Amino acid sequence: MRGIRSIFAVLMAAGFTTCGDVSAKAQEQFFKGKTLSIICFSGPGGPYDTYSRLLARHLGKHLDGQPTVIVRNMPGAGGITAARHIADVAPRDGTTIGSLSRTLIYDPLLGSSPTNIDYSRMGWLGSMAQSTAVYVSWHTSRIKSVQDLLQNDLMIAGTGAASETTVVSSVLNGVLGTRFKLIHGYDGSPAALKALEAGEVDGGFPTMESLKTTRPDWIRDKKLNFLFQARQIPDPELSEVPTANSLAPSYFHRQALDFMFPRDVIGRPFVTPPGVPIAQLKRLQDAFAETVTDPDLVAEAAKINVPIGLTSGAELQKVIADAYSTPKEIIDYVRQFIPRG
Repeated sequence: MRGIRSIFAVLMAAGFTTCGDVSAKAQEQFFKGKTLSIICFSGPGGPYDTYSRLLARHLGKHLDGQPTVIVRNMPGAGGITAARHIADVAPRDGTTIGSLSRTLIYDPLLGSSPTNIDYSRMGWLGSMAQSTAVYVSWHTSRIKSVQDLLQNDLMIAGTGAASETTVVSSVLNGVLGTRFKLIHGYDGSPAALKALEAGEVDGGFPTMESLKTTRPDWIRDKKLNFLFQARQIPDPELSEVPTANSLAPSYFHRQALDFMFPRDVIGRPFVTPPGVPIAQLKRLQDAFAETVTDPDLVAEAAKINVPIGLTSGAELQKVIADAYSTPKEIIDYVRQFIPRG
């Protein structure tokens, strides 16, 4: 009887091993012949689109089965249109990932848009770079410093009620007393830069990545006055430009601005829809990290002056958790300045 049990145990183990091998092989071939979509919340030509297309060109070779990877631009409502698609419509099998507006991560806290999206449930793949957003004025503008901005209106292009430009500028007007005047109706970052160049507005809130990629001559020819940078820690390239939180009149106000500006670390985040199986999410996280550090991608990015630096999905999740643990009185103070509707 003991011998029969031993034989049965061996057969069972062999069976489970075979099943495990089949399952592993099936997972390895999941992407074979499939198309993986990257949903980009901005239109073509903007910095998020640039990062999405870089990722698309290199991600496939880091996934078993080497799927085709395409970018689908889905602009609208400051990123909400794409976020809704990722949260509610996109398949949850790992064949769709999204480029997410970092501003929207704060929606559940700030109530800056009427959505029920729970961003904490999404699968965080990581970020392709940190980001340095800067407030600038055109070189002919009479506003050349923060002090000037406290006394005069600076017109900047608005790209939607829930966009980062609108939300951050409104909070800064409330916390610091700046006088940003938002001119709405512009469709994304490229349109905002064109408006600045055409004289339709006299200031803006671009990122240094966008300027280096699409308007390097503006930096070279000193066509911009750099007023301050929206970061917690100064960008080494802008050491003489103050950070927003350094302008805070008190510790309480600095806490409010620190809450608003971990966005430099969040940078260019990519996510999966909620509910992607854990094993599949881990495969995508690993492939994302391998892709962002791929020498071929890094070399291509260098040619077009796009900075690259990996922040892992686990690191992003911690940053978000820290933001969500901000004291309620700080969040309530910031929330009062967020535009409604």
